[in-house]
Amino acid sequence: MRIQTALAAITLSASLLSSSEAFAWGCVAVSENGTYGYSYNYDNQDDASQRALNECAKRATTDQTCVIDSCEEGS
Repeated sequence: MRIQTALAAITLSASLLSSSEAFAWGCVAVSENGTYGYSYNYDNQDDASQRALNECAKRATTDQTCVIDSCEEGS
């Protein structure tokens, strides 16, 4: 399950970064059960991280913890 989650996060991250505007931040957050959230086109890493965590938390159950898997600035 963790391998599938990691592969999904990598794929999602790559697709977000390839479609983002120049110098825009994007992040992926995942939980241990595979719940995810993402963000793209943010001016800074903090805002992008918070959005990804919020999106993950919306989908997660109360016993799941979402963490940032990756954040990158597009170019």
